[in-house]
Amino acid sequence: MKGYKSNMITSVILLLFMAVLMFGVCQQTAFSQEAQGQLQKTYMIKLKDGGTVTGVLVSESATQIVIQSTSMGTVTVSRTDIDSMTLLSSGDAEKGWFPNPNSSKYLIGSSAIAPEKGTGYYQNTWLFFNSFNYAFTDYFSLSGGFEIFSIFAKGDGPYAFYLNPKVSFNVAENLYLGGNILYANTIKSIDEFGGLGTLNAFATYGNKNTNITTSFGWGFSEGEFSSKPLITISGMIRASRRIGFVSENWLIPGVGTDGSYYGMFSYGIRFMGDKISVDFAFINNPDIAEEIVIGIPFLDFVVNF
Repeated sequence: MKGYKSNMITSVILLLFMAVLMFGVCQQTAFSQEAQGQLQKTYMIKLKDGGTVTGVLVSESATQIVIQSTSMGTVTVSRTDIDSMTLLSSGDAEKGWFPNPNSSKYLIGSSAIAPEKGTGYYQNTWLFFNSFNYAFTDYFSLSGGFEIFSIFAKGDGPYAFYLNPKVSFNVAENLYLGGNILYANTIKSIDEFGGLGTLNAFATYGNKNTNITTSFGWGFSEGEFSSKPLITISGMIRASRRIGFVSENWLIPGVGTDGSYYGMFSYGIRFMGDKISVDFAFINNPDIAEEIVIGIPFLDFVVNF
């Protein structure tokens, strides 16, 4: 009975979160659509000497870029001096924001928004978990990671790792669909552990600053798929130039006292810089709250490259 009540309470919290987040997504999307027709292409240009020029593209040639900046007027930049050139969304350009440095990932899972070709990131969680991601195309990216607990545990293993190829597509305005395969195993076997995997499908509504994602994942182990999917409901809202809020929530099958779904939710704040983001969040549910009221702390940082 206790597990049933816990799941019911968690489900209500998740539904309330979805309603609030969807309102934020709709507001942000409406603003972006309104501004899109008013702005030309705006770029943020990083120079090799460390400077930054942001403005509307006036013209370009094989040797130089001409930018109309609100603060510096018309600026001509030689292509040989450019380190990177990033197209800003209409909303970011009008607000004076840099692009979201962590637009495709929540705390653990990701959205269906694809990272741009040739970009990637490094993520560290609580110092002991490391992962990398690289986008080979605008539709396909590959993540991989490993833990370093084993290195400090006298080198006895198990040396756990994972691989996570992902495909995603922008199928309509503010709508993205995708899928990935998560494979996890250990280099040193544990009690004949043969590894496990999940086949995941997900959909995202919104943009790179404000979005909500629902995913379904079927576990695969010992030659069989799970009968029920793992369900996640996640979202992020960028509230200002450097501050955002992120939440990732899980409905886990077969863990409840009667074998039903078991709910867990998270909430946290995201601090953003030009190339880095830091998440400070808490993972919680009514059972965890009995011991730790605010939940289990979660800390990570992501660096773009």
